[in-house]
Amino acid sequence: AYTGYYNWGFIWIKAGSVEFTLTPSGKYPHAQRLFAVGRTSSSWDWIFKLRDTLISFHDSTTFMPYEFSRKAHEGNYHKTFDYVWDYGKSRILADIHKIDKYRRQDTIALKPDTYDMLSVAWLARRLDFNQYKKGDQIPIRILLDDGIYDLYIRYLGKEEIKVDKKKWNCHVFAPLLVEGDVFKGGENMKVWVSDDERRVPVMVEAKILVGSVKGILDDSE
Repeated sequence: AYTGYYNWGFIWIKAGSVEFTLTPSGKYPHAQRLFAVGRTSSSWDWIFKLRDTLISFHDSTTFMPYEFSRKAHEGNYHKTFDYVWDYGKSRILADIHKIDKYRRQDTIALKPDTYDMLSVAWLARRLDFNQYKKGDQIPIRILLDDGIYDLYIRYLGKEEIKVDKKKWNCHVFAPLLVEGDVFKGGENMKVWVSDDERRVPVMVEAKILVGSVKGILDDSE
C-alpha cells in the first residue's frame, strides 16, 4: 500500500492512497493477476476526485500481457478501457467506453513486446540495473489508452532515501511519459526501487498538469 501526497506550495499534503494486490491466475497458463486501485481521500474529493482501478493478467516470468482493464474516474473524466492480447492473430482487441458519450470496439495491430501499464511496471522492477550506467535509456513499448507508444526508461543511478525512519538503498529511474489528462509528458516521473532481490517500489514522484504528486510506501511486500 502507498500513501499519496500532493504538493501545495512548499507543503506535501496527504491526498489519497494506492493499493496493489498480486495473485496467481488460473485463467491463463503461468499467469498472475495484478490489481491496483488508486483513490483520493474523502477530504480531498472536493478538489479533485479520483477513483482508478487497473487489472492486468500477464505472464509471471516475461510479464507479457493477456488482458488489461482500466476504469478511470478522474474529476469529470470517466472512461473504461478493456483489452485482450490476441497473439495468434497479432492484434489487440479493444473495448473503449466513455461514460454517457460513446462506446466503440476496435482492433489495434500488435507490435512485439507490447506491455500494459501494470505489467511494464513489474518488468521495470526486474531489470538488471547493474548493467546500465547513469543516463542510459532502456526502450519499452506500451499500450496507453488507444495507442501503442515506443518509450524508454532512463536510469538515474543509485540513491539512499529515508522513508518512515527506515533507510533504503535504491535504484532510481525516470520513465518517459505520454502527456494526458493528469500527467505531464516527458521525463517528469522518478521511481525509487530497493537495491535488493525484492526490488520494492519505495517511492514515486511525478509532475502533473497542476503541481506534483508523490507516492510513498506504507508497508513492504
